[in-house]
Amino acid sequence: MDNFDLVIDRKDSTKWMKYRDTDVLAMWIADMDFKAPQAISDFLKERSDSGDFGYTDAPDELRAVIVERLKDSYDWSVEHNEILFIPGVVQGLNTVCRSWVQPDESVITAAPIYPPFLKAPETSGRKLIRIDTEPASRGYQYPLFALRNAITAKSRLLLLCNPFNPIGRVLSFSELREIVDLCLNHDMLVCSDEIHCDLVFDGRTHIPLAKVDERIEENLVTLISPGKTYNIAGIGGGIAIIKNQALREKFLAASQGVVGDVSLFSYTAMISAYRDCESWRRQVLKYLQGNRDYCEKRVEEIPGIKMNKVEATYLAWLDVRGLKLDDAPSFFEEAGVGLSDGEEFGGPGFMRLNFGCPRAILTEAWDRIAQAVDKHFGNSHYSS
Repeated sequence: MDNFDLVIDRKDSTKWMKYRDTDVLAMWIADMDFKAPQAISDFLKERSDSGDFGYTDAPDELRAVIVERLKDSYDWSVEHNEILFIPGVVQGLNTVCRSWVQPDESVITAAPIYPPFLKAPETSGRKLIRIDTEPASRGYQYPLFALRNAITAKSRLLLLCNPFNPIGRVLSFSELREIVDLCLNHDMLVCSDEIHCDLVFDGRTHIPLAKVDERIEENLVTLISPGKTYNIAGIGGGIAIIKNQALREKFLAASQGVVGDVSLFSYTAMISAYRDCESWRRQVLKYLQGNRDYCEKRVEEIPGIKMNKVEATYLAWLDVRGLKLDDAPSFFEEAGVGLSDGEEFGGPGFMRLNFGCPRAILTEAWDRIAQAVDKHFGNSHYSS
């Protein structure tokens, strides 16, 4: 059994370097404060010991383990030639906007959402149409009515995030069905980022958009990566699955000279993650679900903060509008907790908390937040 309670030294990571020489707990960028699976470390060492660091093509074994995993997990049949390798999912988002959308066409996405979704269209010189996802009594629902009204003759591409970062939703079949129908009816292409598909809680099942209706596969790229699930984001490596040959060729053409090659260590880590680390994934999923439950318990004790049910990812989307803060990021940093500012995701008044960490760190973070809110409101101390 891996020890996820072990606090490891990550002072040289991007996550913790941001708060170097302070006592602020880094709970912002989306990587976890756990050691990666030992099997990946061992396989990387084996490759390193070979001394062969030349240019590397995608190994046949990696394509085979991806095909097997998609079939076993989702009953989704994918051919080897339909799998493309990219340095990361963000590069995939940008490549799709450049290669599949003309300058006079628009890209639609629903916010709050992972910031590159909001930046990729405009960086590519394409128009972004943003629709807003509002919390409701049942939690966040995908804004289907807004999507229907946003589509015009110039709408070419929908950027979809499922599971939905930062709000932690696993989109239901009925939501995906309507999304697919709208895109098919309007001949829209879809880029579906499904990087968190292996971090789904409470026995839920992730549904790849490709499995909703086989017709959508002709208009679709699905982006996945083991980076988040197995805590190897710093190694890089992403996967683009494109069934339509013409779209695949456009994607490849747009990548030339712009998107870098995938490194041999990325290929090595991806093979081991998908081949050797299922037991580790199940263990970390159980630990993360416990952390999710702990966050929910603490939020109930703190006035002015709300948290929607996290169905997937290790990211909590906190509604802090009840605190009536002038500068929410600074408030939490002064309390000793570094969170992501919701405004960057298109959600002002919210903060994103990464609970992918040992429970001791999470407990200390919530203690600090509770004390800061207590002081802010001038109330008595809230029990932890």
